[in-house]
Amino acid sequence: MKRIGLITTLNTNIGDDFIREGICLLLRELFKGEEIEFIPVNKHRPLTAYPKWHPIQLSRAAHFLPRGRTRLSRFMETAAAKLKLSRFDNCDLIVQCGAPVFSPSCSHTGWVKPIWEEIIGRLHERIPVFNLAAGSCYPWERQPAKIDSPEDEKYIRAILGYCRLTTIRDQLSQKLCNTLGVELPLIPCSALLVGRGRKARITPSGYILINYMSGGGHYAWGQGIKDREWEITVKALIARLSKKHKIAFLCHDEKEFFLAKNFDPELPVFFPKSPQEYLDCISESKFAICNRMHASIAMAGIGISSIAICTDTRMLMVSQIGLTTHFVKDVNVEMIEYETEKGLQSVRSEQDRLLAVQSEAWIDYQAAMKETLHLA
Repeated sequence: MKRIGLITTLNTNIGDDFIREGICLLLRELFKGEEIEFIPVNKHRPLTAYPKWHPIQLSRAAHFLPRGRTRLSRFMETAAAKLKLSRFDNCDLIVQCGAPVFSPSCSHTGWVKPIWEEIIGRLHERIPVFNLAAGSCYPWERQPAKIDSPEDEKYIRAILGYCRLTTIRDQLSQKLCNTLGVELPLIPCSALLVGRGRKARITPSGYILINYMSGGGHYAWGQGIKDREWEITVKALIARLSKKHKIAFLCHDEKEFFLAKNFDPELPVFFPKSPQEYLDCISESKFAICNRMHASIAMAGIGISSIAICTDTRMLMVSQIGLTTHFVKDVNVEMIEYETEKGLQSVRSEQDRLLAVQSEAWIDYQAAMKETLHLA
């Protein structure tokens, strides 16, 4: 049996599930014929990297102290980590699943020390480590030419050194690696693979899906983005498009669901809870306008084209597969309506193109992994 550790995000939003499931599909094909046990660890809860009986779990008790709880908890975690025996220790392979590795203050995220330094740093010489679909997440208006922070550069160099294979999903990540003297393969995000083997049934009566987030993205990043302006734009867009097309909201989390319900009570709201349910839900849609970049990526995997509108450089992984992207401050209702109608005129040829991109990505991932592990 192959035991494969996964550094991932759990129970947050379905986009993380797309990334992870795409990677699991790749690994099942890579080790076809062998039984596989996946060991997922939620990087946002680093202690899940250890069994429940491990002494490191006692550090949680420090959080109940009135003073010094953070320092004592961290001291206990560091001391207990020296006992080793993480859930990854007996794995045959460890994979980080599609994270925005290159981001402001990336060296200060909560999983750097407990997962990368104390576990991966200890195991990487014995157990192969992959970092697949790594990407960037910087404010759109402040894209760096290089890694400016010495701490961030040290961290990125360290994890690139730990990993026998790193693939990146956008050109900014590639450029930043090049400034460090590192050349890495650029392959579309693994979320593109989640619908592999499926093809949307695109018909004129299909929905145009709207994936709506307040302000157009996760963060405003101090870029002067006005939530109200984006809300007004989307309302006007829906009013225009609904004269000729069926419109529905597609939500990734509860916040989006409640926003959609309050946005226009007359429109259908889809809130699928699993990748399979998601693919079933979107399979007869014809186009989409998305604030979630992994909505665009997952839909592209079954041949549905979209316009992606966001606030940061995660857009670059969408433009990498040839889809239209815009910074939210640069759009207006006339522009989006025009591009939507134009996109609807070529949905068949675009579906073929997107599925070809998916097929090429699958081949590239398989080749890179086989070469790294010296598999025939």
